[in-house]
Amino acid sequence: MDLQHYFNPVDFEKFEAAEWCNNKLSLGTLLQKNAEKLKLEKAELVIIGVEEDRNSVIPGAGKAPDEIRKHLYNLNRIGPRLKIIDLGNLKSGHTVNDSYFALRDICDYCLEQKITLIVLGGSQDLTFGITKAFDGRLFNMVSVDPKFDYRKGLKTINSENYLNLIFEKQKNLYSYTALGYQNYFVDAVEIDQFNNFYWDIKRLGQVRYDLTSAEPILRDAHVFSFDLNAIRYQDAPGQSFASPNGLYSEEACQLARYAGTSDELNIAGFFNLIPEKDLSGSSSKLMAHVVWHFIDGFVTRKPENPLDDTDDFNQFIVDMSDVNMTLMFFQSRVSGRWWMEISDFENKKKGMYVIPCDEEDYKKASHGEIPDRWWKNIRKMYKR
Repeated sequence: MDLQHYFNPVDFEKFEAAEWCNNKLSLGTLLQKNAEKLKLEKAELVIIGVEEDRNSVIPGAGKAPDEIRKHLYNLNRIGPRLKIIDLGNLKSGHTVNDSYFALRDICDYCLEQKITLIVLGGSQDLTFGITKAFDGRLFNMVSVDPKFDYRKGLKTINSENYLNLIFEKQKNLYSYTALGYQNYFVDAVEIDQFNNFYWDIKRLGQVRYDLTSAEPILRDAHVFSFDLNAIRYQDAPGQSFASPNGLYSEEACQLARYAGTSDELNIAGFFNLIPEKDLSGSSSKLMAHVVWHFIDGFVTRKPENPLDDTDDFNQFIVDMSDVNMTLMFFQSRVSGRWWMEISDFENKKKGMYVIPCDEEDYKKASHGEIPDRWWKNIRKMYKR
């Protein structure tokens, strides 16, 4: 499969370096050099742009990829030997479905080649095209969004209800988490629907109170879908939502970095930047910073598996005598991260595996309380 046929290659000459930029050490210079020398199959990280917003409720995001590149290319290259390549912008199909299916093919290729893919959107309904690549593969998805892009009963996809088709069509979706939603935009009925699906949700206040609590969630994700509308309007005016509340720019960057450090994560999409509303250019700069932090996290990835590398982990066995069971926890001696054993404690029908967790889960278990994360995963095991 030759992916080059899908793309209009990047014209690096049109992206001028900013006055403050050390062009020799910039990401843009590294990408230009890699475009000439690095073969796609040797790349570890690939950037593509998708100028697609025909199914967006508010158009304009299709012009975002090159606006993001304009600022991303000025930023530090992170490492001179980073095997990263920018393939350019996906050629527009005759219909939106053509774009979805082309994106599916590209994502499928990257999954097969074990290449991590960065998608510069475009509107967030492109997430549907991304998830189509996971046919036959179990996957977990996390979105950062101020509300739930789900409308029960609606069959026509747009940027505000793309989750409908993902939940209906993508039967291999094992876990979904909505991070940073704002409760005044979400009805209680919608929350009940998500709970019935056994999906996880974390309000903006919960994320802000303990940003590190999002790390285990993102560590277990395969798809990361980031909506610029999740950031408050003061920090990112180039958006359609314009809420005075939302993530601060630094919090958005940290969440993207957590996603980048996940060695499970295959595809990250960054959506809903509308350049014509971004009069100062600050939103394009911020989105470039968010993407850069994802790349920075990728560079620092340290694959760890408690079941494979037991010598590198502390093991903690918690006796839950009240319910006649024990829970096993693992903490990495290298990174300090935590994992928890998940199994059917009565008859082991479903086998045993470990999931990312945090120290708070261990503390709850130590005080005789079974962590919510354990219960939710057990329910998901028996739901399938």
